[in-house]
Amino acid sequence: MTNRPSRVLDRLVFWKETPQTIRQLVRKEFGLRIRKIQLYDEALTHASMLDGDTTGLRSNERLEFLGDTALDLVVARFLYDAFPDEQEGSLTQRKSKMVNRETLNLVGTNMELGALIRSKMRRNDVHSSVVGNALEALIGAIYLDHGYEKTSRAVMRMLKRHGADHKVHETVDFKSKLHHWAQREKVKLAFEVKREYHVKGKTRYDVVALLDEVKRGSGTGSSKKSAEQRAARGAWRSVFDAEKSENPGLKKESPSQVDEQDGAPSPQRKRSSNRRRRPSGSDQSSQKQ
Repeated sequence: MTNRPSRVLDRLVFWKETPQTIRQLVRKEFGLRIRKIQLYDEALTHASMLDGDTTGLRSNERLEFLGDTALDLVVARFLYDAFPDEQEGSLTQRKSKMVNRETLNLVGTNMELGALIRSKMRRNDVHSSVVGNALEALIGAIYLDHGYEKTSRAVMRMLKRHGADHKVHETVDFKSKLHHWAQREKVKLAFEVKREYHVKGKTRYDVVALLDEVKRGSGTGSSKKSAEQRAARGAWRSVFDAEKSENPGLKKESPSQVDEQDGAPSPQRKRSSNRRRRPSGSDQSSQKQ
């Protein structure tokens, strides 16, 4: 019972001094006015605050779940419109670069969100993942406060403000990776222009990638370079898929090993590997994504 008054006092101090700061942050970062302040109070309450609490305090974990889903949808729609010619796999890679755990932690830290999080941890011990999780919870609060359309515009405003939208252009150089792998495995790599044509006055190229004179990928682009890059991406994935196919001789060493060495996403990994991992309350202070 001796701890309860201080905890209640802490809540009173928070409501007295912090709401204006939260309002300013949401206005600055998202361009919105807060209507339901209690949602944002919850979004910035870490689960550690619930230990022994009898005041009805709620942590931000449910809002984090909602915000994570809303964020995925907002970014997926942005990428769907921004890259109309790209397939699902490429869009998934771009999304994972734009809203991965590292990016969210960095954005939350840059907007100084950590200073507003209520927890039983010392400020210096608040891990960056706690800040990233709070950012997702904040997005969940905005969604409940303003609905999807306003949230969508506000989230994209925030991401662009912090340069997160530029990360979608950080693409993998599949041609260089494929060339590197082919050299190591003594496989002959060649690119062949199959067709050059014009569409509405613009030149287009159809290119195939050949491994040991066998077509393993194809691509189309406005330049030979871009077409070769797309063909190389298809060949890279084809080589990987050949691991358990009837052509085991084509693949002497797993391309996934080369992937991991070069730091690029392996085509073998399932889509679930692109999802952001949210540490639990017990390991947030020790794990770093």
